[in-house]
Amino acid sequence: METIIIKPKDKDELNFFLELAKRLGVSAKTYEEMQDEQLLKAMERNRKTHKTDRKKVLDTLNNILNENQQDYHK
Repeated sequence: METIIIKPKDKDELNFFLELAKRLGVSAKTYEEMQDEQLLKAMERNRKTHKTDRKKVLDTLNNILNENQQDYHK
C-alpha cells in the first residue's frame, strides 16, 4: 500500500483532511500520532532489555544536547 503526505496550511485545513479521510473510510493519522506510536513501540521493546547505568544515559543525553547546540553556534 502506498502512502500520501499532505502538509496543511493551518489547523482548520488539517481537520478538513482528517474529516475527509474519515468520511471516505481511509485510514489517516497525523505525523505526531505516528511518532507517538513508534516511540511507544520502542519503549515497550526496550522495557524487556537489561537496565543501564543512569550516568551512561545522562552522558548520552548531554552529548546529544551538546551536538545540537554546536549547530546553533556556527
